[in-house]
Amino acid sequence: MRGWMGALALAGATMGLGCGGSREAARGTTPNTATAPSLSPERRTTLLEEAQAAWAGRDDEASVRSAIEKYGAVTEAAPSDHEAWVMLSRSYYFLADCHLRFDETKREEFLRSFEHGTQAAERALIAMSDEFAQRMRAGPRIEGALDVLDASAVPGLYWRASNLGKWASADGFATLLSYKDEIRAVMARCLELDREYYYWGPDRYFGVFYGRAPSFAGGDVARSREHFETSVRHAPHYFATRVLMAQDYAVKAQDRATFDEELAYVLEHDPEEGGPDIAPENRCEQRKARELLARADELFEQ
Repeated sequence: MRGWMGALALAGATMGLGCGGSREAARGTTPNTATAPSLSPERRTTLLEEAQAAWAGRDDEASVRSAIEKYGAVTEAAPSDHEAWVMLSRSYYFLADCHLRFDETKREEFLRSFEHGTQAAERALIAMSDEFAQRMRAGPRIEGALDVLDASAVPGLYWRASNLGKWASADGFATLLSYKDEIRAVMARCLELDREYYYWGPDRYFGVFYGRAPSFAGGDVARSREHFETSVRHAPHYFATRVLMAQDYAVKAQDRATFDEELAYVLEHDPEEGGPDIAPENRCEQRKARELLARADELFEQ
C-alpha cells in the first residue's frame, strides 16, 4: 500500500518492509505516551549518551547497530522524542548506505534498513506536529501536509526522503518513478525552509534527481550540474556530493573530465578535512569512489 496508509509501525525491528515496490508507513497518529514502556529520566539520559557514543564510532558496523538499538529503546519508551527518531533514521541510513551496500548477501537487510529509516523519520514528523498528524489521518499523501511544517521539521523531512529515495532506487526503476513526485515535493519543501541543511543537502538531492531522471520524467543535465555545483561550492569537504555528481551528472552527460575530477578530489583529500562529524561518511564515500572509478570504462562511451 502506497504512501502513509497501513498499520502504525513501531520503531526498530518491528518496522516492516513492503515488497514489490510498496511499503508500510507510519500513519498520522499522535504517539501514545501513556502506553509507552516506563523509562526513568536517568536511564533515558544514559541510553542517549550510549547511543551518541555508538554513533560516533559508526565506522564500525557493530557500533552503528548499537546506536540503532539504543535510539530504538529511547523512542519506544519516549515516542514524542522527535530528535531521537531523527537519529534513529540517520543510523538506519548509515547502516545501509555505508555497510550493508557493500555486501550482496545482505541485500534484504539493506532494503529493510532504508525502510526502517523512512518510518523512523515519519514518526519524528508525527511526534513534533499534531496538525501534521491530523492532516495525515485525513489523507494518505504527505504532499498535502507539508505546508503545516516549519524549518524545525527539515531534519525529519530530509532523512525520510533520503531513506525513501535510496530504498526506491534499490528496489528498481519502476518503484523510483512511482515515488519520485512525493520525494521531490518533500525535498522542495526542505529547499524552501532550510537550503543549507546537511551540507546543502536539498541541492545535492536535486542534482541527483535531474541527473538520474529520464527526460520524460523531468531529467535535465544542465539543472543537475547547477544544483551539484551549488552544493559543492558551499560544502566542498562533504564527499558524497562529489561522488553523486560523478555518478548521476557526469555519467548521464558523458562528461568524463568532471567524473575524473570529482572522484580524484574525494580520493586525494583527507576525510577529516570536513571535521569529525562527517569523517565516517567521507570514508564511506571514498570506498564508493574507488568502486565507481573502477567501472569508468564501462560507464563512458569509447
